[in-house]
Formats: sequence, structure tokens, C-alpha cells
Amino acid sequence: MDSVTQTIVNYIEQTDVSNREDLLSVARIAFLDYLASLAPAEEEQAVHDLACFIGTNQDRTVNADGHEENSTVKQADKALYYGFASHYLDFDDAQANLAGHFSTVLYSALLAVLEPTDRWYDFLRAYIIGAELEGIIGSLINPAHRTQGWHSTGTVGVIGAAAAIGALRGLHGESLAQLLSLAATQSTGMFFQSGTDGKPLHAGLAARNGVWAYELLQHTSLQTSTKPFDPERGWFKTIGNITVTSNDIASRWLAPGQLIDPGLWMKVHPYCSAAICGAEAAETVAHRIYTSSSYVSKHYNVSPDAEEQGKRRLCATLVSSLWDDIDRVTVHFPPGADAALRYTAPTTGREGQFSIEYIVYQVLAYGAVQDELFKIDSIDQSVRDYMSRIERVYDLPKVSQTERITKVTVTLKNGETFTETVNNPKGSPNNPLTLEDIRIKLGLTLETKQIDRMIEAFTNTDKVEPFLQTLRKEGVLHV
Repeated sequence: MDSVTQTIVNYIEQTDVSNREDLLSVARIAFLDYLASLAPAEEEQAVHDLACFIGTNQDRTVNADGHEENSTVKQADKALYYGFASHYLDFDDAQANLAGHFSTVLYSALLAVLEPTDRWYDFLRAYIIGAELEGIIGSLINPAHRTQGWHSTGTVGVIGAAAAIGALRGLHGESLAQLLSLAATQSTGMFFQSGTDGKPLHAGLAARNGVWAYELLQHTSLQTSTKPFDPERGWFKTIGNITVTSNDIASRWLAPGQLIDPGLWMKVHPYCSAAICGAEAAETVAHRIYTSSSYVSKHYNVSPDAEEQGKRRLCATLVSSLWDDIDRVTVHFPPGADAALRYTAPTTGREGQFSIEYIVYQVLAYGAVQDELFKIDSIDQSVRDYMSRIERVYDLPKVSQTERITKVTVTLKNGETFTETVNNPKGSPNNPLTLEDIRIKLGLTLETKQIDRMIEAFTNTDKVEPFLQTLRKEGVLHV
């Protein structure tokens, strides 16, 4: 075993988070947010098709009478399904060091290998360990890894999944090194898939391959290298052409923890997290324009009685849309901060999830993002004409990999200018989603009574299995 792999193995074995309520608290919220991202995606056709495909490849057993008994889904296929589904809408959390998504891979892999006796602490500890390793790897290889075209949810996620599984199932020493090795050699995922079903498939494949690596070691005599992170010719050198030392891992491990710093970005709308700051800035600008005196006097009917009293009492009907008054929109980024938003002129709603132009168009047209517009097959030419008025510029100061900031400037045809800058929007690490926010997100799919039963089971059990049984009853987990 090389020194870097040995260091990683040691930390996976020895990490104790029983006194780290800060990490455990984030992990709990992240799991509920993961479920809130998974549940609505199960209505999507592609997710349904994958479930049907997996169903035709289930393990089937025959009893003594020659009759086929109930089929069971393989662990790896469970992980594939849950990873794909939970990332399908791009509604799941993201992390800046990784430049990708933790929970979709880690929780999908862990759900697949859970046993009825597993405790919440062990489940959450495994997630924290997987997230820690992924975040540290991301901090070492990014931004070069991302700009080269890799999608770290797939490339790094499979390693995190293996680490989490190894922690949960208590693997040690060379067995754990081999698990990491088998995962690392399956590292893949390319960012050209964004805006297609290939992107969420990366999450599914990463979770599946981590589980499959574990199954191979448990059920076969297969032996593999115990030097996956060898500084001279291991994963870091091959993937990133960098030399990583044991100290690079040791100096970062839980100091204070990747879930704390830089923390998780959680979403209230299903689009790339790189657009969250711009969307909130656009919302603020839109509100200012809608309530400005020049816009009100032009577009609303004002009660004569109210005018006489020196008041503006507005009737409910707008005469025209905000876009009729907009001359141009400028979205300001630090250099390279919009790399994940790869579509400037999207043609489908799916591509629009990775387009600041489409997201800002929605906000200025409707006052807020309209989630259903990310599902349309074709964006109208009239909408694309509006988006052509939106320009990206890179005039904000460069920020660190863990920071995000966006400014939106709207110039009206009458010459008025409105602008807003946002760096800590709702859902960001410094302005995180609360349990009540997660309840609202769950409410997009589930009824209030279902959510109440879920939260009660989540907070009042020591073992994970009773909660999973509740999820199955509520229709959240069924594969």
C-alpha cells in the first residue's frame, strides 16, 4: 500500500464524528434534501424507463415447488436507479470544492447496501467520510479537472461511494484499499453530457460502480492493486497529472470538514447551482422594476380616488410584460465562474437548466423561476429572441473556488438601470435551507400527512430500517 492510500485508509477507519454534531446536523438535512430531490423525479419518463429496465434484470429465485418467488433488485442496480433519479432534475445539493454533487451518489450507494440493523450514526458517519474524501480530492484537482471537461460527480463520486460503503460495512486495511482501487479504476464522467440524461447517469453509474466494487470483493476471489493513489502513477497522477502527498490529505481531513467549509449548496429550483446567485439577483431587480414609480404609472391603472389621496392603489392587471420595456440585461461573473452554465442559447428546457440566460429570462418574464419550463422539449423562438438581449460579462473580481458571486444589471428602454449583486442566496452555505424549507421541497411531491409521518420516523428512531419502511409506505422508495 502506498503512503497516500494508507493515509486515506487510516482516516476512513479511525474517523469518529460522535462529538461533531455540526457535521451530523448537515448530514441529516442533506439526506432529507436528497429524498426531496428523488421523489419528484420518479414521475419523469426517463426515470420510469430505467426502473422498468432494471426490473427486467432482477435476481429471480425458484422455490422447491418450481415456482418463481418474488424477485429482488440487485444492490448495484438499486444504487444506479437512485443515483440517476436523485440527480435527474438537478434538484440535489452541490459543493464548491468538488464542483459536483455529493449526496446523489453517496446516499444512493449507502441505501443500496444498508442492512436492517444499521444505526443512523453509522449511516451518517459513512456519508460524512465519503463527502470528506470527495471534497478533499476536489480541492486538490479543481479547477483544472472541471475545465478539462470532467464531471466530478462521476469521476470523484465513485471513490467517495467506495469510501462510504467501506466505512459503513467496516472494511479495514488492504480490503479497504482494494475497494478504493476498484472504484478509482472505474472513474469516469464527462461534462459534455450536461443538459442531457447522460449527466444524471454519471451519478447513477458512480453509485452503482462503488457498490459493484464492494460486491466483487465480497463474493469473488478477485484481487486488485492496493496502491490506487500512489504519488508516482496512481489516480491523481493519471487523472490530474499532479503529485499528491499524505500531508495533502492529512492536513485537510475534517479541518473543519467539507460539509462545513465550504459547505453544501441546496436548491429551491431544479437548475445548476452556478445560477443560484444570478437568479436571486434577477428576482430582486424584477421586484424593484415592478414597484418603481415609472413602471407603475405606465403599466397599471391607478384609481383616481387613490391619486387624490396621494396614494397608489393598483388594479391587478398588467398592461404588458416586463420584457417589453427591457433594452438589455447584463449578467456579471468573475472570470470562469459560469463554466457550468454552458448553454447561452438553449433550445430545450433540459439545456435551459444550465443556462443563466434562460433562468434570468424566466425571472424577468414571470417574477420567479418556473420549474415546469425546464421540462419543455423546445424553447420558442420568441423566448430565444428575449434571451439574445442577455449578455455575460466577466468584470467581477476573481474569487476563490469556494465562493460564488453574480451581479445582474437590467437597462430599460427609457434609460433607467436597475442592478443587484448576490453572493449568499437562499440555499448557500451561509444562508442554508432549514428543515421547514426541506418540508416545502418535499411538499412539491408529497402530501402534508406523508411528510409528517416521514419526519416523525426520521427523528424518533435509532436504526435506519424503520424510517426506510416508512418511506416505502409513503411511496418514496420502491426499488
